[in-house]
Amino acid sequence: MDFLKDNLKKLYFRFLIPSLGSAMVMSIYTLTDAVVIGKGVGADALAALSITTPLLCILMSMGILFGVGGSVQMNVSRGTGDHNRANRFFTLSFFTLALISLILWLSYGFGISPLLRIMGANDILYPYAMSYMKYINMFLPAAVFSNYIAIFVRADGDPNRAMAGVLLGGAVNIVLDIVFVFPCQMGMGGAALASVLGMVVQVTVGITHFFSMKNGLKFIKPKHIFSSVAQIIGNGISSFFNELANGFIVLLFNVQILKYCGESALSVYSVISNCVILVNSLFTGVGQTIQPIIATNYGAGKWERIQKIRGMSYLTITLMGAVFSMSGILFPLVICGAFMEVNSEIELLAQNAIRTYFIAFLPMGINLLTSYYLQSVLSVRKSLCISLLRNIVLSGIAILIFPLIFDGGSLWFVMPVVEVVVLFVSIIFVKTTKFMKKDTV
Repeated sequence: MDFLKDNLKKLYFRFLIPSLGSAMVMSIYTLTDAVVIGKGVGADALAALSITTPLLCILMSMGILFGVGGSVQMNVSRGTGDHNRANRFFTLSFFTLALISLILWLSYGFGISPLLRIMGANDILYPYAMSYMKYINMFLPAAVFSNYIAIFVRADGDPNRAMAGVLLGGAVNIVLDIVFVFPCQMGMGGAALASVLGMVVQVTVGITHFFSMKNGLKFIKPKHIFSSVAQIIGNGISSFFNELANGFIVLLFNVQILKYCGESALSVYSVISNCVILVNSLFTGVGQTIQPIIATNYGAGKWERIQKIRGMSYLTITLMGAVFSMSGILFPLVICGAFMEVNSEIELLAQNAIRTYFIAFLPMGINLLTSYYLQSVLSVRKSLCISLLRNIVLSGIAILIFPLIFDGGSLWFVMPVVEVVVLFVSIIFVKTTKFMKKDTV
């Protein structure tokens, strides 16, 4: 597989299909938990799952930070022909993430109770959330490294193995979710155990790449450690915020919805947030499809190939966003009913909330892809700007301000408004980004 010479259309679809398959199954870890918990444990347990989302997002986003940041630098270095420098970025990203994983393991192990209270767990939701996080903590390194291993295996030209790991892990998760929650009656803890065991399987399959003939990843003695780690973090930071923001936004929505709308509305939001995870994962799959190809061609100075692959990806993401938005607008009760029992109160809430929120998916895909594209051509500051605007700054302000100006129901309009505003910024950045290596950290 030659990123610099192979036919672009064939190369694109050779990566796109495994990447979308991997992204879809990755989201199954959370979606299956939500469906099984909602049907098998109850609405309060589903609301508690939303409470744990920010803590899970921290784990997953760390793997993305060093996976994306390290792999982009690795592929750019390969494009210039410097394979030793490429492997130094891989080595540094791996061991830095291992150290961070240990710190998180200790932090969650000793501080999970106050962390859940900070996340908004009240006396009703706390026991469910604690039961879930107990098993997550047992296998925490697998959660941290699941994204990292898949990203590097894909960047090293082996997307099918990355997909195989995710598919096998997802199958294990689905089967064990059903077994642990229903026949075994393990409740929230059973769903969590099923998820982390699926991640263990995924990581195990990914590791086999290092013993295969396709492996080009080598551990070598690093140089310029602090400056290189800074470059890795600089290139991965926008993807980090894209993932971490899922937890940040969920936390803010949890607090505001409980304050202005009540626990029934929070259960509906739990359905929405799980759909966001699925859609966001698929959009990320497109971003990760083009990233190694564009980064390698950027290093080699092949701007025409970059423009062609960029055009294919934007067409893909626009079609996907339109389909996802229309599904919520046309079938809100079908979506809600897949996760929980729908009574009259939930039905009224779901129709309004899902139809409104799902409008955001069309501009969301374009914004997320733009962030990945800008990372690939080392326009780090622009990529970070898009990520911070949509995930932290504008969304945070809107979630806090909208209910004060209007009412609790206005919370469902937050993300459509934010994504449309950021879309204009994305368009400007893409049009003004030229083939230069100056906008770096």
